[in-house]
Amino acid sequence: MPTRVIQDKGAETRTHRERKEAYTASLEGEVVQLRANEARLLQETKTLYSEVAFLKKLLVENGIAIPQRIQMAYGGEGGGGDLEGERRIALSVGQENKKKNRRKQIYVQHMPREPLPGSLQLITPPSSGSAALTYTSAASPDSSTTYMGNLNPEIVGMDFVLTLESPCLPHIDIASPDSSNSDTDPPASTGHALTVSACLFHHHPSPSGQRQFSPAIWEVPQASIDQLLALSASVPLQDSEVTPVQAWDYIRRQEQFAGLEAARWERLKEKLVGSVRCYGFGGVIEKDAFENAVFEAFVVGRVF
Repeated sequence: MPTRVIQDKGAETRTHRERKEAYTASLEGEVVQLRANEARLLQETKTLYSEVAFLKKLLVENGIAIPQRIQMAYGGEGGGGDLEGERRIALSVGQENKKKNRRKQIYVQHMPREPLPGSLQLITPPSSGSAALTYTSAASPDSSTTYMGNLNPEIVGMDFVLTLESPCLPHIDIASPDSSNSDTDPPASTGHALTVSACLFHHHPSPSGQRQFSPAIWEVPQASIDQLLALSASVPLQDSEVTPVQAWDYIRRQEQFAGLEAARWERLKEKLVGSVRCYGFGGVIEKDAFENAVFEAFVVGRVF
């Protein structure tokens, strides 16, 4: 009789745990969905405002009065603003092929089709098998030194965060219960819903569990990165840890950042990604190790 009671209690415990895991997985799915929707709506809103400004400008140029309610809603006197379509960036999953490093990572494939005159483009071709970036300049393609101040900060930030989140990619891309042959298995909770990679994977055309192995290229709005960074910064941490998003926010605020050479930036990224540790809720870096690496990149490497 006691054995039967113990078995019943064990079954109840498993059922409770499975329900809790299913509930957590459901919440994580909702978080990823809401973050993806918010980033998309932000880009769509910017695009609509740009279109309204362009149409107001046409009205003014043709001597047509703008209704007062439109003036009140959008402000201004009909000036400014070029028609700006939705800016998007292409992403793909590639693998680092160094001897001691076989990690997979989401890579930025290319910049928007029309870069600003004289600006530098940041391109990361996964087919190269290297996490190192290729930098090309529309103004001076033969320039030997590229500085971070010449690069698009949204793309640089995206690439930096994705690089530091790359050790967690296998934890993020877990097959959903819908793709399982068993109806009894509980949904898998990744614990990584607040990472940028999880939100980007939400747009991937392949089903969960297959995205990190897929050669498919997919697109996301370029302007979503700042919103994703802001949302990801809300992760509760110990004072001795920083997330990839917080690391990027700290680095981009440094006065010396704009003058940092791209080659030195690449070395800093590789050093930091080696310090990433995941405890089930996304990668973190020990604060002391992070600050030492940044100090070495910005100060020590230039002085000595």
